[in-house]
Amino acid sequence: MNVKTAALFLTGLAALAACTSAGDDPVTTSFGSLNSEDPAISRRSLEWDNPYAGTATEEVTLSVWGGETQDSVDFIKTVAQDFKKANPQSNYTINVKPVSESSVSGDWEGDPSTAADVAIAADDQIPSMVASNYIQDLDAMSRKIPGLADDIKNRNIPEAVDAVLHGGKTYGFPVSASNGYVLFYNSKYINAEDTVSFDKLLKAIHEASVRENKNFTFGYPYNSGWYLDGWFHGAGFSAIGEAGATTVECNWNSTVDGVQGKDVAGAMLKLAHGEYSRHWSYGEGSNLMARIGDSSNDQVIATINGTWSWNQVKKNWGEFSQATVLPSYHLDLANKDIAMHSVKGFKIAVINKARAKTAIAAARFAEFLTNYESEILRYDLINEAPTNIASREQTDFSTNPCVNAVNEQWAKGAFVEKVNKAFWSYSNGLSVQLSDNSDTSLITSGAGTADVVINYDAVQAALDACVNSLAGN
Repeated sequence: MNVKTAALFLTGLAALAACTSAGDDPVTTSFGSLNSEDPAISRRSLEWDNPYAGTATEEVTLSVWGGETQDSVDFIKTVAQDFKKANPQSNYTINVKPVSESSVSGDWEGDPSTAADVAIAADDQIPSMVASNYIQDLDAMSRKIPGLADDIKNRNIPEAVDAVLHGGKTYGFPVSASNGYVLFYNSKYINAEDTVSFDKLLKAIHEASVRENKNFTFGYPYNSGWYLDGWFHGAGFSAIGEAGATTVECNWNSTVDGVQGKDVAGAMLKLAHGEYSRHWSYGEGSNLMARIGDSSNDQVIATINGTWSWNQVKKNWGEFSQATVLPSYHLDLANKDIAMHSVKGFKIAVINKARAKTAIAAARFAEFLTNYESEILRYDLINEAPTNIASREQTDFSTNPCVNAVNEQWAKGAFVEKVNKAFWSYSNGLSVQLSDNSDTSLITSGAGTADVVINYDAVQAALDACVNSLAGN
């Protein structure tokens, strides 16, 4: 523990002692009790450096969409208790609902009347939410809360600030800087050197299966253009959808720097249908994560996922929990290896524009949720790196294998995804087609063997269909 962290730890203990009376009920979450002396709870101070807290005298009920995992929901409930303590003159009721950060825009559109006052969303949701006139322009709100937008820009890293800007206006509070994906693996069965490529990884899983008389598997989150984009982007391809547009500019069916898009798709098909196809599992990310603790023969011992699942990994794999950069894959037609890339994204908090009566209180809570202490706590409890510059100075990322892997992946190969909602249905469908090894429509022969033959004409047709649909044709 360095000097700065030690000082902050002691400050946190003193502050908790001062702020928790004998009559306070502890908030029990998956992290334990708020009144505990767990360093993860005690490492931040309740003497908030927050110019907006403690100034309001109001009675407000806020609805918060807090991410899909229980850990995320529990974290926001923890901060909500602190927020209420920091505003003793007000009466706040804060209800937290689990809603995936990736689906906020769609859920909001489904029924705007039931949308949250504050929602935690992936930054790629901003363009469509601005186009739909859902979320609050925080520069305009600065007339009621002086300095709000400037404070967001001054206290966060530049990349996170860029993520909340749209058309020169500020539309959100940066929450965390870890919204990407890496490889999780169980080191009881897989060695680090086996994770450098998908071919080596599947071979290692096969060998572990033989040793243990199991059929261990690699879990690929298949119904998601978010992960699929990492395969194509690693080879130099792109997909771009402007905010408010109903089309996406995508070149996955073309040739870039001598690499054909159909070769990228063929690499995925060969992994899913080739010699180790029985060790390739596909499914929704949450379902795959549920199988990492499954003792059945098809237990997942490696998968691609993000920081939000790291606590679950540690719970199931314990000392054998490992995270690392994404593997490479081989292109047969180009005879070269390509490293899969990750999205480089941020989580943000947005305010419901339609809720005029709660907008100011919602902004105060969002500011509180993303301040110095709260972002330190978020990292300690749910493995999400701070965007707050001062918080990052107090954080040793090397002690967290998952966050460290995300940082290494971003340095090695990552991209900021700028797409609109038109991207998802067609890219998700193509992802299923390429990774579902029960579908042999793109395979000519040899399924389940090292000599699997890909039908590249059919692959090209599938890519053409996806790209044309994205273009509105």
